Order: sequence, then C-alpha cells, then structure tokens
Amino acid sequence: MGSPQAYPGNANGCLRRYPLHRPGTEDREVCACLLGYPSTGHLPPHDTALGPRRTQPAHLSHRGSQKLHHEAKAEEHLPARASQGGPDHRSLDHHGGVPHWCDETGGRGSARLHPELQPQGGRHRHHRHCHLGDRVQPGQPRLPHGVAIKIPIVCVVLEGGPGTLDTIYNAITNGTPCVIVEGSGRVADVIAQVANLPVAKITIALIQKKLSILFHDTYEFFTESKLVEWTKKIQDIVRSRQLLTIFREGKYGQQDVDVAILQALFKASRNQDHFGRENWDHQLKLAVAWNRVDIARSEIFTDDHDWKPSDLHPVMAAALISNKPEFVKLFLEQGVRLKEFVTWDTLVYLYDNLAPSCLFHSKLQKVLLEEREHTAGSKMPRLQMHHVSQVLRELLGCSTQPLYPKPKHTERPRLSIPVPHIKLNVQGSSLRSLCKRSAGRVTFTMDPVRDLLIWAVVQNRKELAEIIWAQSQDCMAAALACSKILKELAKEEEDTDTTDDMLALAEEYEHKAIGVFTDCYRKDEERAQKLLTRVSEAWGKTTCLQLALEAKNMNFVSHGGVQAFLTKVWWGKLCVDNGLWRVITCMLFFPLLYTNLITFSREKRLQPMGCLTRLRAFFTAPIVIFLMNILSYFTFLLLFAYVLMVDFQPMPTWREYLIYFWLFSLVCEETRQLLYDPDGLGVVKMASLYIKDFWNKLDICAILVFIAGLTCRLIPSTLYPGRIILSLAFIIFCLRLMHIFTVSKTLGPKIIIVKRMMKDVFFFLFLLAVWVVSFGVAKQAILIHNEERVEWLFRGVVYHSYLTIFGQIPSYIDGVNFNIDQCSPNGTDPYKPKCPETNADNKKPIFPEWLTVILLCLYLLFTNILLLNLLIAMFNYTFQQVQEHTDQIWKFQRHDLIEEYHGRPPAPPPLILLNHLQLLVRRGLLRRPATHHKLKEKLEKNEEAALLSWEMYLKENYLQHQQCQEKQNTEQMIRDIAQRVDVLAELLDLDRVKRTGVVEQRLGSLEDQVQQSAQALRWMMQALRGNGFSSGEDVPPVGSSKALDTKEIDLEGRPEESQPPCHVLARNLLYPGSHTLRFPVPDEKVPWEVDFPLYDPPAYSADHKDMAVQDPSSLSLESLLKINYNTMDGLINRQSFHGLYAVQDGLPLNPMGRTGLRGRGRLHCFGPNHALHPVVTRQCDHCWAEGSQVQLQHGRGLSHSWRRNLDGSIIRKSLKKMLEVLVAQYPLSDVWALPGGSLEPGETLPLKLKWILRREFWPQFQNLLKQGTEVHKGYLDDPRNTDNAWVETVAISVHFDTQNDVEMKRLNSFLQGCDPELCIRWQVLDKRIPLHANHKELLHKVSTLLGAYY
Repeated sequence: MGSPQAYPGNANGCLRRYPLHRPGTEDREVCACLLGYPSTGHLPPHDTALGPRRTQPAHLSHRGSQKLHHEAKAEEHLPARASQGGPDHRSLDHHGGVPHWCDETGGRGSARLHPELQPQGGRHRHHRHCHLGDRVQPGQPRLPHGVAIKIPIVCVVLEGGPGTLDTIYNAITNGTPCVIVEGSGRVADVIAQVANLPVAKITIALIQKKLSILFHDTYEFFTESKLVEWTKKIQDIVRSRQLLTIFREGKYGQQDVDVAILQALFKASRNQDHFGRENWDHQLKLAVAWNRVDIARSEIFTDDHDWKPSDLHPVMAAALISNKPEFVKLFLEQGVRLKEFVTWDTLVYLYDNLAPSCLFHSKLQKVLLEEREHTAGSKMPRLQMHHVSQVLRELLGCSTQPLYPKPKHTERPRLSIPVPHIKLNVQGSSLRSLCKRSAGRVTFTMDPVRDLLIWAVVQNRKELAEIIWAQSQDCMAAALACSKILKELAKEEEDTDTTDDMLALAEEYEHKAIGVFTDCYRKDEERAQKLLTRVSEAWGKTTCLQLALEAKNMNFVSHGGVQAFLTKVWWGKLCVDNGLWRVITCMLFFPLLYTNLITFSREKRLQPMGCLTRLRAFFTAPIVIFLMNILSYFTFLLLFAYVLMVDFQPMPTWREYLIYFWLFSLVCEETRQLLYDPDGLGVVKMASLYIKDFWNKLDICAILVFIAGLTCRLIPSTLYPGRIILSLAFIIFCLRLMHIFTVSKTLGPKIIIVKRMMKDVFFFLFLLAVWVVSFGVAKQAILIHNEERVEWLFRGVVYHSYLTIFGQIPSYIDGVNFNIDQCSPNGTDPYKPKCPETNADNKKPIFPEWLTVILLCLYLLFTNILLLNLLIAMFNYTFQQVQEHTDQIWKFQRHDLIEEYHGRPPAPPPLILLNHLQLLVRRGLLRRPATHHKLKEKLEKNEEAALLSWEMYLKENYLQHQQCQEKQNTEQMIRDIAQRVDVLAELLDLDRVKRTGVVEQRLGSLEDQVQQSAQALRWMMQALRGNGFSSGEDVPPVGSSKALDTKEIDLEGRPEESQPPCHVLARNLLYPGSHTLRFPVPDEKVPWEVDFPLYDPPAYSADHKDMAVQDPSSLSLESLLKINYNTMDGLINRQSFHGLYAVQDGLPLNPMGRTGLRGRGRLHCFGPNHALHPVVTRQCDHCWAEGSQVQLQHGRGLSHSWRRNLDGSIIRKSLKKMLEVLVAQYPLSDVWALPGGSLEPGETLPLKLKWILRREFWPQFQNLLKQGTEVHKGYLDDPRNTDNAWVETVAISVHFDTQNDVEMKRLNSFLQGCDPELCIRWQVLDKRIPLHANHKELLHKVSTLLGAYY
C-alpha cells in the first residue's frame, strides 16, 4: 500500500488515491474522501487528518469513512481507477466552504453538494462531507479510449463519529451501498454489532450500552435526544440490509477488501429496482471494471438470467480494449459469436483505441501522415482498414495480398444483417451511430477471428491472442502469420524487454504451428501436405509454407512432414526411393526409361503410363532438371576455360561463338526469372525480390563482367584487356557452382558457413586497415624521404605492411641487411624502391633503427597475435553457431533450390531457348495465361471447408494435449493444490460464520420462548390465586413456538425480516416534497400508549392551491373545531376502516402511532385520506421472452400476460406462475405506480386512473372493480402520512384469466395517455420492479391470492 497522493487540481488534498494490492492482480486505485473527524476539539490539518503518510492498509490506517467510486472504462489500467490525468478528469475542491469541480487546467465551475452527503442543519461543523459523484453525472468522466458506464458509489466506513453516522444514513436513504469495517471502532463497530439483530431488538437501551463502551471518552456529551436520534437512524440503516455489508477480517480475508466492496455493489444492484436486464448489465460492467471474472462466473452468469450474445457486445469490446483475457474467454463461453461481433466499424473502433505507446500505432500514424501529405490536406485523414492493411502487408511480406483492400467506392457494400446492440464510445460517437449511417446494415468481415487475432498480436497481448487463436479455423496459417508479424515488429521495437517478449511470443506461435502440423501429419500425411500448399484467402492468398519461409521459421520448415513434402516435389512424378545412380543412368541413356530401372509414382499406384508420358514425367522432374543443368553448366565452364587458355584468337572461333550463344541463353533465363510474376506483384516488386537473392546478384555480376570483357575483346586494340576481364568473369562463374552444392547435406551447411564468414572478414578488415595504414604511413615517413611515385607509395604503405603480417619483413627496416644496389638513391629507377635515409656517401642508413624495430614488434604483436586470433575466434563462433543448427539450416535453404527448379523450364542451356520461345508464343501471340509453377494449390470450397474442419478438430486435440501436459507439470500441480486449499479454507470459514449465526439466532429465540413461558406460568399462578384472594392482572401474551420454523437464514446468518409491526415509510426523517425533517421516532416509541416525554414533532401542512377542497393549513383550535371527525363531513369521508380514532386538541391521532410530524403534510385532509388502487393483472398465450414488456403510449400496445416457453408451457419460477401487471409512470415522477390514487370528495374513481382510461370506459371499469377481489382495505404506510393525517386505501385485484377475454381486449383498446409524458406498460410481476414500496406490498398480496411468482 503506497502513501496517499493528492489528486491533481485539489487545493487542500481532500481527495487521495490508495492503491489496493491483491496478489495476482494489477494494482487498483480508489478515490477516497475521509469523513468522521472527532466531534470535539479543533479540526486537524489536512495532512494529519487524512492519515499518516506511511505504508499500511487503507482500511486500517484512516479515521472516518471513505467514499469510493469506481468508473468502469475499457482502458488498459481500468479496474477501479477513478481518476486519471486528462481534461475529462474532475476532482472535488473546497474554496471557502463552497465545493467546486476542478479540472487539471485550473478551471472550475460551481456545483452544489448532493443532499445525500450534506450535513443536516449544520449541526456537525467539525465534519467535512465531500460529494464524489452521483449515480448519473451529466458529464460523467470518461477516460481516453474508454467505455463509460454509470458511476457506482460505495461508502466504506472506518471508525467515525456523529457526522459519519449522518453520512451513512443519507447514503442508505439514497440507495448507496455501505461497507462497514468491523473492528475499526466507534460508529463502524456500533453498526457492525447490531447489524445481525432484528430491528425490533435494536432499542434505545441497546444503543446506549454500545455507545457507552465504544464512545467512553465522549459518552457524556450524548444527550437523551441524541440517543433517540441515533437509535432511529441505526434502525433505518439496519432495516436496509441489502445495502449494508459488514467486512470482517475472518470473513473475507485481510487482503480482500476490494472483494467486499464489489460484493456490496452487487448486493445493492441485485436488490435495486430495475426493468428488464438493466440490473444485470450494471453488475457485469462492475465485474469487468474490477477484473473479477470469478465473481462474474459465480454470481452473474447463473440460471437466473439468460444472456443474449448481442447483450455482451459492449462489455466484450471493453474487455478487449482493457486487455482482460479472462473476460473475453468467459464471453465466448457464454455464446458471443465473433462473426456477429466483429464488424467493419468495430475493427475501426478497436484500432482507433490502440495504446499510443504501441509500435503499430506509430506506424499507422505514419501512414496517415503520408496520406495527408500526398493529398495536400490540412486535416489528418480518418483511420480506415486499408491503412491497417498497408502496415500489415509491410509486416507479412509482399507475397501476401492486402488483407483489407481499399474500397473502390465511398460506401462499402452492406449485408442484409441487423445491427447488433453495440454502445461503444468512439470519440464522442458510438458504434451504433456509425452503423446507422448505412440504414441499419453493417458489413461483417471475412474472418473475424483473424481480425481480432491480428489486433491482439500487434499489441503483443499474449493471453488475449492465445484465447482468440484457439477460436481460429485456419489455425496453422494464423500461427505462422503471427510469428512473422511479431518478428518484424521486434526489429523496429526500441524497448529491449518488449523486443524479447515479441521474439518469445513469435517462437511460441511457431511451436503451435508445429504442434498442429505434427498431429495432422500423424493422422494423414497427404491432407497435412495439402495444408502446406493450400491458398489461404484469409491471409492474403498465401500458403502456410510461404508464411513460414517469410518468417524464417526454420523449426517449422525443417519438420519431417515439410521435408517429406519437399522431397516429394523434388522427385516430381518419380518415386522417391529411386537411387541417384539410376536417374543419372537413365538421363544419359534415356531408352532405359522403358525398362523397370526407374519407377514412377503412378505405376506404384497401379496406374499404367505410356511411352511419351514416361518420357515427359522423367525429364520434367526437378531432380532431373537439376542434374541436366549441372551437366550443362560444367560443360559451359570447360568450354569457357578451353577458349581462354587455348583457343583465344583475334577472330572468334566457333567454340567462342558457342560460348556467347550459351551465355545468351543464361541471360534469357535470368530475364524470365526477373519477370516471372504469378502473384501479380508488379515488375518493380519482383525486381526487388530478385535482387535480394545472393545468387542472383552473383549471376548479374558475372554476366555484366562477361559483357564488359566481350566488348573489349571485340575491339582489336583492347583484345588483351578483354581476355583479362573474361578471366575474371570465369572466376565469378566458378563461384556460382557453390549454389549447386546447397543440395548436398554435407556441403550445403559449409557454404552457409563460408557466406557468414565472409561477413566476419568484411568487418574484420576495418580493424585491420587501421593498423596496416597507421604502421605503413609511419614506416614510410621514417625510412624514406619524399617518395613521389604513387605506385611505390601504395606498395610501401599498404602492400609491404600487409605482407609483413605473413612474415615478409623488409630487409632494410633494421639497417643490418641494407644493400644500396637493391634501391634507387634518387627514386629515378621505376623498378626499384627509393633508398632509405643514408649518410653522405650513401653507404650507411641514418634512420633510428631502434624505433623502427619497436614499431615492427608492436605491429606484429597486434596484427598477428591479437587481430588474427580475433578473426579465428569469430570464425569459430560462426562455425559453432551454424554447426549446432546444421540440419535445420540446410533443410531451410534446400527449399529455395527445390522451388527454383520446380518452376524452371526442363531443357538445360542453351536448349532452354526453345522453352523460352514456346513461352513467348503462348503468352505473347496466343494470350494464354501463364502456368503457375509455385508451390500453391487452390482448392474447391467444399474440399477446403472439409480440410479446415479437419485441421480445427486436430487443433482442439493439440490444445487438449497441451492442457494435460500443463496439469502434469509439477509446478502447475503445486499451484492447483494451493488454490484448492485456499478455496477450501474460505468455504470452511464461511461455513463457520453461517453456523455461528444460526446458533446465535436459535439461542435468542429459545431465550424468548423461555421468558414467555415463565410469564405465562406466573399469570396462571396469579389467576388461580385470584379467584377470591386477590384482584386479577393483565393477561401476558403467550409466545409462539413457530419462530424457529418460519424464519429463514440468509447467507450471512441473519434472519429474514418479517413484516414490521408499525409503519416505517411514514417515519422517514426527510418529509417528501419539502425540506422539513421529522422528529426521530424509534420503533419502540411509535405506539401512542408508550410514554415519550421528549417527543416534540415539527408541524407542516402544505397549501394546495390547485385543490378546491382541502383542510386549513393552520393548526389553530378555532379552525380545527369546524371539522367533524369519524363521520361524513359533507362530501369528505372522515371515517376510518379501523374504526373510531382518537382526537386530541382538535387533531386526529394516527391509529398506527407516531410519525415525527404534526399537521397534515402534503395530504388534503386531516384524518384518513381515502384512496383506491386497482391491481390489474392478465393472462396471455404468447409471452416467451425474459422480462417481456409492452410500452403503451397514446392508446397503442399489445396484450401480454402469463409468460410461456416456446413449447407453450407456462414459465415458472419457484414452482409458481408468472403474470403481468398494468403500471403507469405519471408526469414529474421517476418511479412507476399502480393506476390509482387519492379519491376526490364525491368521486368513485381516482383522478390518476381517469388519466389512463377514456371517459366512455369509466362505468365499465367500475363494474370490473365490483367483480374484483378486495386484497387490502385499511391503513397504507405512505411517506406523506403524519400524526394527524394518513392514507387509507382499498386495493382490488382485477385479473383476466384468458387471452380472449372480451373485457381485457376492451381495456387494452381504451387505455390512453392524456399527457404526452404519461407512460403505461404491462410489466412482469416481480419484487424488483421500480414501484412505490407500499404498492409492492399490494402486489405481494395479489400474487399470494393468485398463487403467482413474486
């Protein structure tokens, strides 16, 4: 846990980031605002108040509560990171007590605190409350390249005082989940210790006892009214158990506080009111944001909800961008089809969101910049897939066609496929808006698995690429292509670690290709070899073999199956078991072909061959073409050597003309190789490929030198120089023989060693030249004075110094063997070097002999001993490096020779001109297409599909075998065992907590029964005694023995709350529609019979100007005496369904007890306010979809009821039927309600019900109500109730049994919307639909009556 760091833009450091560390996961940062400073004393400085700056767990090192909010964004370091740099980041700042939203640029705009986090009445001036964000912010923050979701808020409570309790209460009231850290002290421990108790047992005495223990230092400051307020708030907090999570160290583990927070969010989300699948989407986005795939598997993807694949598309994109491979794997398991997910616009979106540090991203930007410069535009062009294709072709090589061709028209062709439900932000827009431009149609790619695999590989995302590769069909080509891409990117990557990772991943994909091919080859050799030469349309019309060669995958090419295929190609239509001597014999004496000396593959398959067929099959075999070319080339060299040494006349002889003709045929063949373009790459690209080959360079060099020598030879004056140049050309032609030896397994690797050693020599010469030139210049300057002859200067400086290395030391360098006759004193003799510095009589040298000897010794030391041994070491290293991989290198190089002679004309030079003439006639005159001799095979669609299916089947076997090997690995087994032990320990710990809770609950129930039994016995004794001996006493209630049978235990060992004995909604502290706060009334003080001296509720009566009939808002006795209670007061019915109610000081008393507020509130009348709530349910035969619902506006809609499966059976949950209920959302209301409400004086139907129904249907609906079943009649727990005014309603169930019910059809036809904002719908009956709480109680009674699911 790192020390806290102040957020940017926060002046006082109120907001801090705390990394939450979890083993095996990335660090998470949460935004925490610390609340709950001590209630006494001064406000500590920010640095000290926020906690010590030392490394310790966040949940143990800070006082108060932390407000944490986590925004789920598809960004690489996404999980629970609430704030990042950038213009969209906002943090909270305080300036003079007024909060402001501040960005990093310094700008700020005023914003008020949300009511749920404001201090009430300013009573806690020592507590600072920071609002970190509502559930839906108007401009909710969004990370670059992120997928924004609604911001969930969690209140994490650590210790804290009175201000913290207010914050918790406000958070619970507004539906914000809270995590209470038990053991942190004070308020947190008070709530944690009573959280498992029934609300009825949370009394003022119990809270007083807890406070005296946990607040022993400040307990004397708690007044009686404060105790009542705390009791009421704690009761309301504990009553909302779905929003309360107690974090215990022994329950979740000390390092799993993040799990507790996430489970609190899930718990609140599951119990929150939602329509359709909104609740599940929210939970899934939270799990993705926190990267908790384990929780997603166990709590989201369950049998309770059926996920459509299209519903997972947004989170699938988020998981891809934020690099969460486990979630991608989970979504694929849940049915996401990549063919439907990956569209053209989806790919553009994914490539738009590449990380800026990615090398592929910089290459794409370079392509876009070049296009902008080419078009001379000022604006950067928008990224398209043909830009991606351009970069990919550079990486895959020119042998591949563009994967994403540039569209010829502005609009791409669209397939008639509906738009999937994708909502991803793309620079202010969404994928769905991009698709709308094509009139609701999208273009799907040819191979979505290939597209996603490339996208993952170019970012070097190993785990993600492995998951996607496992889904690929053309898996071998995909693995080889990935290897090629990674190797090319590694060449340009500057970061060393990234380069190593790319090369390691490239090698891993090569092994995958080898593993799949090995299984295929073992299963069927012929089909496996077809996989090598099959043209893959998905990978640019290339082959697996070509991809392996482009990537230099020597391990793959040297595989036995690949080499067997190359050997088969090498022998052509001949059997590979023919001996080489037989082939040479038949080549020299071709009539032997008609004997059994040579066998053909067709004959081996019992297919007879004719004479011409045998002759053609023999001489078109690559091995025969190779041998004939060797024989031809040796003949050419022998004839060339004979002419140079014996028959080089002033006028060319016929032998020399034959050499010229022979060379012309070689030139024609090289031209054919240069222009041979079966893949349509173009002349320029073919020329570049031709030049890259070393042997082609050698051929061009030899031909050019020969042409230069021939030119000089034909000119009489330069006959001799021409012969010299031709001699040099002969040397180069002889070097060309080494290419022929590459076919040999022995000589082939040696030629490779020689080529690499030549590179070593080239770099070695730079070092050697330094010593040779330095010593030669110094020697020449010391010994000889003013040598002006250039040729002798070169000899003295370079030539003699070079010969000195090999032991030819100049005799005059030490002055001992000096001889004046061997040199020229003045340098006039052109055949003698100039003499060294001598005395006057030129008999004795005068140069410093000691110096020249020392220089010579040093020169020989460094050159002979140091440099030459360095060269030998370099040669030795090269030899060992090649020798270790001799077999692989030879097999890899062997392919080039086989491919060359596989496509070469069968006739050897100079007879090859006949083949060239035939090719010219066929292509030039007859316009026939060229015959492709490349190792490619275009398969039919059916054959290709069957082959790929077979490959995919064997790939699955390969992956399964790999998994088995990993499981058998010792280290993996140890990790698996350790994981299982951890899971088992968690289960045992959870089971212990459950058992403890059950035992405590049962012991409490047993104590209650014992106490009640004792009271009953005492009453019986007193009753017996009281027959004549004493007066009777009140009969005590006899306890029920069914407490243990009816109470259910939830996962945390808490009993499920039964129906509260008193009203709850009517005691909410904040009265709806006003700023009036009720007097806190705990449950035990609700009955009027209970003495409550402190009870001093405020008075509030709203003035309804739009209502003609309403009671006065004044509580004066004069105005109240005019009201007649418990009877009909004119048109107003003031009679209660519960009988007579008490009237005190002119005000009626609520029969259910105290509410904490006097007056009539927002109700119209004192006493009972009568209402009517029809509960309309229906039955239908065609509702199949989960959460099916119909929206009715302005009289339009469909009829749905009993939800049925596709087979016609009714959908059942918990063995109960499901039905639908009619609900409405009225203007200026955020929640839905039953169609009904308050009855106006003298009216029989509520006004809100009349808004829904047309006037002509009102009498018929009244008849339906008369035929309906009354499910409730009496008091309704309503937030508007007060001590003197309350709501009493009649709830009538109107149910239609069949779809063909005439009245139901008539009802559907008469549904209307008098207001454009009025919304009506049929909704599946469920306890989580967003209705008023008291309306849910009515629905519960209806579902119980009809035996339906609730």
